[in-house]
Amino acid sequence: MKFLLLIHNNPEALDGLSPEKRLELIGGRDFLLDQVRALRENGELLTILALEPPSETKSVKVTAGTPVISDRPFLETKEFLAGALMVECATMDRALEIAAGIPFAALLPIEVRPVRELGDEDLAALSRER
Repeated sequence: MKFLLLIHNNPEALDGLSPEKRLELIGGRDFLLDQVRALRENGELLTILALEPPSETKSVKVTAGTPVISDRPFLETKEFLAGALMVECATMDRALEIAAGIPFAALLPIEVRPVRELGDEDLAALSRER
């Protein structure tokens, strides 16, 4: 099964931490070098996504058939999606174990979602519904 491990960030959660502790929690070397390498070698890690901050984000919404593009944040929140790992492993328990190994999990929850892949049958069903 494939799982998406969503990593959220809240810069205020890092306030008051030493530079060493901050580095450890936001993806210290041990995780990047050891855990990521091990997950790649055993075939569980499919990809890592690191997202730019919300200040770099643009949104598009189609209104009356016209795309309207905005570069302002829409949500008034301190927490934002910072990145994700796509893993493939046998069970949800294993995906949770991998998520618990992400250093940032000491500050904020890592959301673990099963991925449902759409196959040809799913796309055919969608086209029949129209």
